[in-house]
Amino acid sequence: NELDIQNKYIDAMCRQIEQYSDIISKRKIKTIFLGGGTPMLIVKENITKIVSTLDRLFPTWREEYEEFCIEASPDSIVNCGVEGTKFLVKSGITRINIGIQSFKSRDINNFGRSYEEDVNYKAIKILKEANVKNISTDLIAGFIGQTKEDFLESVKILTSLQPNTISMYHLRIRPDSKFGKDSNYKKNPEVTYYEWYEEAREIILNSGFKQETNVRFTRENGGYLQQDLQFTSYPVLGIGAGARTYSSTADYIIGGSSKPDISQIHEYIDSVNNNSLKTKRVYRLNDEERIRRMLTLNLYRFDLNEVHEKYGTKYDYMFLDTLEELISNGLVEKSNNIYTLTKEGYKYRDIISWGFFSEEVQKRDSKFYSDLEKI
Repeated sequence: NELDIQNKYIDAMCRQIEQYSDIISKRKIKTIFLGGGTPMLIVKENITKIVSTLDRLFPTWREEYEEFCIEASPDSIVNCGVEGTKFLVKSGITRINIGIQSFKSRDINNFGRSYEEDVNYKAIKILKEANVKNISTDLIAGFIGQTKEDFLESVKILTSLQPNTISMYHLRIRPDSKFGKDSNYKKNPEVTYYEWYEEAREIILNSGFKQETNVRFTRENGGYLQQDLQFTSYPVLGIGAGARTYSSTADYIIGGSSKPDISQIHEYIDSVNNNSLKTKRVYRLNDEERIRRMLTLNLYRFDLNEVHEKYGTKYDYMFLDTLEELISNGLVEKSNNIYTLTKEGYKYRDIISWGFFSEEVQKRDSKFYSDLEKI
């Protein structure tokens, strides 16, 4: 049954953590993230099992970590209740990512969820009563039939509830998703989203939030530390089937693939227990790709002095002309060899980042989505 599979899967994850303990123990654990799908489905006993494994293997982690996050849907928080959420806080959780998406029932239902908008209010109320340090929320623009007024109303409602973090995204449709396979589904065009973005950003900023990235806005205790660290080249170790690892030398997946199915869960469990986990996909990073990744992920603050100190000037040809062009168009500004996005640059950050992809990465990206269309 499902609980039996969950128990075996969590056991395997804990064993994988133990297999990596020599590597982990040599580093300070700054962030922990339970994500992928809805990890709130994990029963209390298995949350305890994960935390107990960390306690046993890394006795000082509770004094060292800065963020422990779990992803959740609003209905899963309501089902968990105040006491269940307090249990998560007591276990060490500091940030809960909750996918609000919209305060319009039509949008919520179009997203494939069967509850009404009142669940969103209840969920945020529970998170506040449980004293979650960082209530991190998401909104999405681009649902079928959604108007600008609909989206901005959701933005106004969410800011009035004063979570610690607000992220707003344009609906991205993967070819293998429910939306991608629905020929009748029409999303709002990109240009419309950028028009909405301007007004939404002003509402959020005028409500006491500050802008951290193109999509993220924060107030007291807000933020997304793990992403900030990853964007500045701190390593992230993936545990579990399909979890990604990001290091300075390679990005890879162990125990899963980019096209998941239930058989991979069983394969992962067996592989961990037999000490036979294998790398499924890997992309090795040379110096050029490391610099390109810095530009792609962290143009919020790109320090040319650091690049020159480590690599000299031999890779300047890849990006200096592009950066100067971005400056001339008011998208980037420069001070003391540090490049940062302007307010306008934040808005178009995703498009700007694409300009720093190498030909090899562009080809791989194109092939990935081409393969998804065949699923």
